[in-house]
Amino acid sequence: MAPKRARYVGGLATRLTVLPVLAMLAGCGVDTSSSVSEPVQPPPVVVGASATVESELVARLYAGALEASGRSTELVLGLGDRADRLAALDSNRVSLVPDYTGRLLHWFDPDADVTAAEDVFEMLNRALPGELAVSEYAPADDRAVLVLPGAEADRLGARAIGDIEPECTRLTLYASEGFDEDELALSRLRSEYGCTFRAVVPVGSTDDVVRELIVSPSPIGGATAAAPGVQDDGVVVLDAPEDTFTAQNVVPLYRSNVLRADDVNGLSVVQQLTTADLTDLVVRIRSGEISSADAASGWLDEHL
Repeated sequence: MAPKRARYVGGLATRLTVLPVLAMLAGCGVDTSSSVSEPVQPPPVVVGASATVESELVARLYAGALEASGRSTELVLGLGDRADRLAALDSNRVSLVPDYTGRLLHWFDPDADVTAAEDVFEMLNRALPGELAVSEYAPADDRAVLVLPGAEADRLGARAIGDIEPECTRLTLYASEGFDEDELALSRLRSEYGCTFRAVVPVGSTDDVVRELIVSPSPIGGATAAAPGVQDDGVVVLDAPEDTFTAQNVVPLYRSNVLRADDVNGLSVVQQLTTADLTDLVVRIRSGEISSADAASGWLDEHL
């Protein structure tokens, strides 16, 4: 037992010797706090966005939410299409990008055949590679919609998809890029409504769709719900059962080894973003009324 006691006394003597020295240094104004290591701050989360107004706005919302929760961020704007954004994630040029649940699901699992929001989200989680993750989605939903010019809708008495079933074979569908990204849209229209259009013409943006509807003699448009063009007074959005088209909820896609639990929790404020919020803010940004930075900060001020 003697050796153990000797070591104990020696350790105590050492501590008693150090304490007066520290007290003396503190009394002389010497900073002794440097002996306690500071917590290491994680690097900034690099949030990327494509060149679209919608992508930049939502990227700024996610960046602002992370900043509010105490995590520093950097923005990389002007990325290209989904392949380019995923390549940026893969190379660690960016750590997080905004996207839509259904379009991501069909990218990683082209054979997926679910449309309901929860089912799409669940399958997306299973389809993602291990280095990528998503947190909970927002109610903002850019799913496919069908639109008619107001005069044509009135002539057909059409306010829902079922109302156009007898007319489908004479209608030319002008489809936006976003509508085309719903791999199930046309097949579900055939199976659920027996609706096969005379022709399907890709035209680019929803704004292009609305322009085509004005000049075409037998028009119907395939657009997406959050696109500002569908709010035009001259078009009617046809009602559809909720699961007719694939859910496209706003969601953050990020490198799973970058975000901490606190960061993911911080992102949850964006789960309050609605389709109306997204459309309204994009309209105001496009009109020049407000910048995307001010739009994002204003929305966050109201919801944090």
